[in-house]
Amino acid sequence: MTTRVTAERIRLLRLLPRAGGAAVGTLVGLQLARAMIPAAQALSVGYLVAVLGRGHLDRRALAAAGLVAGLFLADQFVWLLLNTVRPLVVKRIDGNLRAEVRTLAVNLPGLDQLESRGFQDRAARAVDGGMGVARDRSAGNAATGQLELVFRMVSAFAATVLLATFSVPLALALLLVSLAIRAVLRRQWMGIIDRLDADTTGQRKEYYVSEQAVFGAAKDVRLFGLSDWFLGRFRAMATRTYAPVYREMLAVLRRQWWTVLLTGGSALAALAVPAAAVLRGSLDRAELITFVLAGLGVMSISAMGREAYDIEYGLRGVEAADELAAEYRTTARPGIAPRSGPTVRSGSAGTPGGPGAAPPTIRFEEVVFAYPGSARPVLDGLTLTLRPGETVAVVGANGVGKSTFVKLLGGLYRPDSGRITVDGVDLGTLDLPAWRRRLAVLLQDFVHYPASLRDNVTFAAPELSGDDAVREALDRAGGTRMLADLPGGLDTLLWREGAEGTDLSGGQWQRVALARVLFAVAAGRQVLVLDEPTAHLDVRAEAEFHERVVSRVRNVSTLLISHRLSTVRPADRIVLLRNGRVAEDGSHDGLIAAGGEYARFFAVQAEAFRAGAR
Repeated sequence: MTTRVTAERIRLLRLLPRAGGAAVGTLVGLQLARAMIPAAQALSVGYLVAVLGRGHLDRRALAAAGLVAGLFLADQFVWLLLNTVRPLVVKRIDGNLRAEVRTLAVNLPGLDQLESRGFQDRAARAVDGGMGVARDRSAGNAATGQLELVFRMVSAFAATVLLATFSVPLALALLLVSLAIRAVLRRQWMGIIDRLDADTTGQRKEYYVSEQAVFGAAKDVRLFGLSDWFLGRFRAMATRTYAPVYREMLAVLRRQWWTVLLTGGSALAALAVPAAAVLRGSLDRAELITFVLAGLGVMSISAMGREAYDIEYGLRGVEAADELAAEYRTTARPGIAPRSGPTVRSGSAGTPGGPGAAPPTIRFEEVVFAYPGSARPVLDGLTLTLRPGETVAVVGANGVGKSTFVKLLGGLYRPDSGRITVDGVDLGTLDLPAWRRRLAVLLQDFVHYPASLRDNVTFAAPELSGDDAVREALDRAGGTRMLADLPGGLDTLLWREGAEGTDLSGGQWQRVALARVLFAVAAGRQVLVLDEPTAHLDVRAEAEFHERVVSRVRNVSTLLISHRLSTVRPADRIVLLRNGRVAEDGSHDGLIAAGGEYARFFAVQAEAFRAGAR
């Protein structure tokens, strides 16, 4: 147990160099100065009392008074400097650790590991900025807290050495009792952290509800009067999460009666033993002051300062980060080289083919996939070939796996069985970042980035620059009029929070998202994926969609997913999914003539459109 605790504390101290040599060196110097000041104060106050006890004031009395005052001022000055330097060291260490966790998360090849409860809980503990009962799970605070504790120990040992010049038994007794009290208090209070860590998921839910109430669902809260509902949910979650913690705190307080008695007895001994020596005549009054202050300095180590909680809370975060690295670092590798299969040619799946490179042949071979935690497969034996330069539409009822198909194509998940090949090479063996640089994907739930219009378009292909290319993409997406109406043009900040930003309508955001993927195609992407690309467009814009967008891309394979069958009608092939596999495959006219499920879907939608027109 002692070996493990020592190793953990050394692990924290090894984090300090991440903050930089100058900052850490300054912090160490300040902590050392503050550790030596209490013993120096005890000696200086004793010397002042001795000088004043001679009955007359002279230069020595003034010098002694100045020394005492100077030490007290120095203590305050060092404390002020510590409050400046310590946060700097903390933020640098925390930033470094957060960057490591962020890099680890970004480099995970798929979403299955990222969405797992094990990863989520550990990541939450590793980067938790502090929320709840007297907790601050900061690695930086833990490292600087451990450094502070080291120098608190140094200060207590210095006071012990000073007190030992009067009485070795008293000095050792006070030190041992103080350390024992600290150990017991630490064990009792630190059990509260285990209670908090037992429900990391509940803490995330509590944060999510509070975030939604203030920002995410602000309009619904007002329109539907949901403030009481959110408040009730938040109270219920907070009670479930923190009630066990408060019960544990009360239990700890009830168990501490004997430590209070032991502390009182130690303080009495620190006062009484030197006082008895004065009464016997073996100790003068000046020495009494010095040794009493030294005794109190020894006992100060028994107090559980803020650093104790910083250490324990932060240590759990560091351990969580270590566990993440140990479990996921082997799989979180950017640029994974192919493990098997033929050598990938330039412009194929292993490298981001430039403009003009041929689109790949993509095959789904008996692919079976179920989301983690679900026993029912979304795709169940899917076999499908996407040929180079072809426009393929995927349709079907809700929940048949259309969007899942896109996620597997992007390597965000791996099939449970079967395989996906790109030009004959298993997708699971390829350099996934390079493969993704060949894709231009418009997801159904595309992101509204709180950035300029220019950035919202260019994020899909940062390597391509130039406002002309941005305007061209917006024009092809039908966004020219929108661009003209925005106050700042391409520099307009698209942000719905605050008065300085400009929010867009659903249809306008759809055009921005379309421009984003068209911009990526202009940068050389060879596979264009459009998942519900007309969901927010009006009837006229939807009717122009194929002519304006799909038909104008060249040397690109296009995968089009939509519930609106009028959008997919011009596609080279239409694939209907049912029960996780291909049920129908052919052209629009061929499927209509076959009179199957696609024909029935199209007839229903066409009738609804005609009825609406009347």
